[in-house]
Amino acid sequence: MNRIEHDGCSLIAGAAECGCPADAARLGPGRIEARARDMFIWQQKAPPAGRAAARRGIDGLLAHARTHGPSDLVAELVRMSALLRIMEEDPVHLVEIDALLDAYAEIAELADDACRLAEVAVLRAHRSVIFDHGDAALPDTAAALAILADIGDPVPGQGGLAWTQRMSRTLNGLLLVLLKLGAHELADEVSQRAVAVAESGSGPIDRLIHQLNRVRLQLSWALRLERGGREAAAATRFVAAAQIAHIAARLWTDARERHAGIGLPPVEECIVVGAAYAMQHPGPQHLQRLDRLGRTAFLLDDRILLAIAAARCHMKDGSPFDAVRALEPLRAELFARDGSEPLLALALHREFARVEGATRGDVPRSPGLEHYSAALEDELWALREARLLALRSHSEHHRLTREHGAVAAQALQDPLTGLPNRRALDLRLAEEMGASTSQPCAVALVDLDRFKDVNDARSHAAGDRALRAVAACLRTTLRAPDMVARYGGDEFVVVMPATPLPVARAALLRAAEAVASLPQDVAAGVTMSAGVVRAPLDGDPSAALAGADAAMYRAKHQGGNAVVIGAVPTGDIPAGPVERTGRLRRVMSQVGSGPGRSARAGAPPGPPETAGL
Repeated sequence: MNRIEHDGCSLIAGAAECGCPADAARLGPGRIEARARDMFIWQQKAPPAGRAAARRGIDGLLAHARTHGPSDLVAELVRMSALLRIMEEDPVHLVEIDALLDAYAEIAELADDACRLAEVAVLRAHRSVIFDHGDAALPDTAAALAILADIGDPVPGQGGLAWTQRMSRTLNGLLLVLLKLGAHELADEVSQRAVAVAESGSGPIDRLIHQLNRVRLQLSWALRLERGGREAAAATRFVAAAQIAHIAARLWTDARERHAGIGLPPVEECIVVGAAYAMQHPGPQHLQRLDRLGRTAFLLDDRILLAIAAARCHMKDGSPFDAVRALEPLRAELFARDGSEPLLALALHREFARVEGATRGDVPRSPGLEHYSAALEDELWALREARLLALRSHSEHHRLTREHGAVAAQALQDPLTGLPNRRALDLRLAEEMGASTSQPCAVALVDLDRFKDVNDARSHAAGDRALRAVAACLRTTLRAPDMVARYGGDEFVVVMPATPLPVARAALLRAAEAVASLPQDVAAGVTMSAGVVRAPLDGDPSAALAGADAAMYRAKHQGGNAVVIGAVPTGDIPAGPVERTGRLRRVMSQVGSGPGRSARAGAPPGPPETAGL
């Protein structure tokens, strides 16, 4: 089949390379994301060459998406690209991983998206667990716990299936990190919330994934309790794992019948379900099934669980040598592997020691070795408890820090539009114009045309609705580094770092076109007039605002819905924010006047560059 005619990813269809980047120009964002998601799932079971090809394919889709500017698609592809490299566990990708995580963090911060911020923290914690050590992951894990604890119901505009799936995914990622850290108590809390979120609106596949991870949680918890000599508590967890596996089996059947029709019973097909049943009641009746499941397992954690389950079934059957053979291959792999899952790896080594001892008959172990083993387990238990305490402490500290930051942010935020306010604008202008190492920024003053008519003819509530719509339109249309602040009334200021005037004008033209295209029932037909200047380094912010204001009034005088390039006036400008009062008029009078000038504003010297819409 020709690659272009193929409706899905050519790599998944059997090609050596992914052709999706070449197809991207004819695909919409939804299909691009679907192909990337299919490729991401496929590569988890692929050989190394396939994983590398999938990585190149997703990277190519990301490069294409970035040419169209910031978007949810870019965010999703950045996340997939970073996670794919983390899962490969190859240190050669560390520089790329950190760059991708920084990019994802910037996207989350610009969008002020708490769920994405939590996911950034989860991904960074996952990276630390894989490439550093558990303690290095504690701050990010605690940050994720604190952020997610503050998220309640979805905010307007972010509800529904998309929000549920992202929240569910983030909780699931945090659960897996907590499992690697041995924080089973916290993992259980997160898992229960993940199940509740999935039940509130996710599909059967999401619900199945959460229940299977709850089974993994219970089995890992039980094995850790066994190592600590808490046999009764461990038995309780094995029972819980089997009970949850029964729920997962029903979801597995429902999902399979929807997509593939009738098949084998879930215990014959699902690795986690089969392992849970075998560990609750070990015996020879499970051995053939465990052997078949082992041939399809690709996740290290699942292979460890299957090996331990098989060893216990062999021991129940009185075959300790077969139990050793069930564990030996994974034991050798773990010795040769860096960054293996520490808790389950310890459980497997402990299991091997037990069954190997059984092969030597009743020869007792050395008392000194027994005491050493017990002391070592006590020390590991104490370290785990200390890590759990540190996680809770870090999480509380992060929560308090976020609360303090939220209070500080409110002082810099306009309550109606959510944009930065005049105080925040003053700080940003001082930063941009006072940074001697940067390029000059562009400063634009935006005023809405015919906004007074909206308040007079409709209502102030309609005017507020229009202001919020325009504010959101400006924020999403302009570039990510640009600051959009509410200046007062129906006026906004845009600060565009290191931006030449032609580039600034082009961006403002796009914004003006987007504002003019807003639905009538939302923005009441308002348009925008803008004046933009290049603010000199070490200059006076008030002068830059005065120049932008003068250019904006020229755009108004020409009929509005236009962008005019102006110049920064010279002379003695009053200190502090420019007020729309007599002070500004005095500033404008210093600039001079000419034919057709507004009575409220002067025009900058020289012919301005105007672009109407």
